[in-house]
Amino acid sequence: MLSKPNILVVGAGYVGLATAVHLAAKKFQVTVTEKNHATVDSLKRGKLHFREPGLAQAFKRTIDAKRLNPVLPSKNIFEEADLIFIAIDSVDRSDWRMRLTAFERMANWIGGSKRRTPPTIVLKSTNVVGFADQFRSLLDQTPYGARVRLVVNPEFLREGSAYQDTAKPWRIIIGRHHKRDATRLLDLYRRVYPKSIPIVQTDLKSAELIKLASNVYLAHRLAFIHEITDFARMEQLDITSIQQGIGQDKRIGLDYFTPGLGFGGSCLPKDCRLINSAEGESGFTFETALTAMNINDRLLEYLMANLKYHLGSLKGKKIAILGAAFKPEIDDVRGSQAVKLANHLRRAGAKVNVYEPFLPHTKKIIKGDIPLVHNLDEALKGASAFVIGTAHQQFARLQPNHSAKLMKKRIGVDYFGILNRKKWEKTGFEIV
Repeated sequence: MLSKPNILVVGAGYVGLATAVHLAAKKFQVTVTEKNHATVDSLKRGKLHFREPGLAQAFKRTIDAKRLNPVLPSKNIFEEADLIFIAIDSVDRSDWRMRLTAFERMANWIGGSKRRTPPTIVLKSTNVVGFADQFRSLLDQTPYGARVRLVVNPEFLREGSAYQDTAKPWRIIIGRHHKRDATRLLDLYRRVYPKSIPIVQTDLKSAELIKLASNVYLAHRLAFIHEITDFARMEQLDITSIQQGIGQDKRIGLDYFTPGLGFGGSCLPKDCRLINSAEGESGFTFETALTAMNINDRLLEYLMANLKYHLGSLKGKKIAILGAAFKPEIDDVRGSQAVKLANHLRRAGAKVNVYEPFLPHTKKIIKGDIPLVHNLDEALKGASAFVIGTAHQQFARLQPNHSAKLMKKRIGVDYFGILNRKKWEKTGFEIV
């Protein structure tokens, strides 16, 4: 075994940087490569390009200790690496088809040079079932690629705790064709993880499916509690006690069982689509994934109908959406239900103000080109209603008296349940 393997991480997103920083913190020398010049420059200065609690401090320490080296992609860094962690997408989200150009280039760089000891490639990002076999085929077409060892080691990170989840995983999944393919990765993990963490070894496709199926299950849990709370809301039932009454059953639990605007982000919606894009001829359809997505979409339709019921026509009405990130205390708006809602409202003729405290007001949210306002007061001023778009802690401290002075009407939508309903209703607000 190599005493100190040369480690390369491809991709400086949440998965790539969390992986790179964790290994560098364990005193391994790590190179992380990213194609975006501005991102590489920022990383070299010790600055992250996204908000992720806990990661920024650990990242700065590894940069200062010179154990983490951000660089642009080049052939030589691939040729020199012993372990190559690939943390970039293989799927174009515009049509959900595989895009192999970047992987073809990497395969040629890795398999194009003769090595005494073949490198090990570790696929970290989520892919369709069968992608690893496709990449294996690309490697086998190169002069020395057949000797390269390929492993699927999916991540199970949650944004907002990505670094903690990398450092303390609940389990480790390793997919490989032959036991020897995982030897170098297992040797590394024995040095950085305690023996108490379970390791499941399986084949490549099974490892790919484990990741997709895990996220589809979580999406279905969220869809279930949202459907229950939709009904409870229409019947004016006690949503909190219903959620607690179901979730306190230890067979069910309260994790991923919190009401809100639905699930979003870069993982759950994507994986519900990817699981039905398997590279095979089975024609199998995962109805669970389709159902979860349908319920998620329907939730916003119900919310729109709720606003119309209380405001009449939405045309010309000013609506404040408080929070655009897909989950609390982060700045990632990918797949955000709040952003989708803003677009629905604009198409209905409403004037929409979006305030996201973790993004600069100069930024525009790409989906729909939605501008962000400077502050909370600007968002609420003259609004006929506000909608809690993200359950950021600061919105739970929103004051009804101050809000009433700014707003045209006293209507609030809080599907997360973070506001003190009785306190707001005493001020004349209707919280729906």
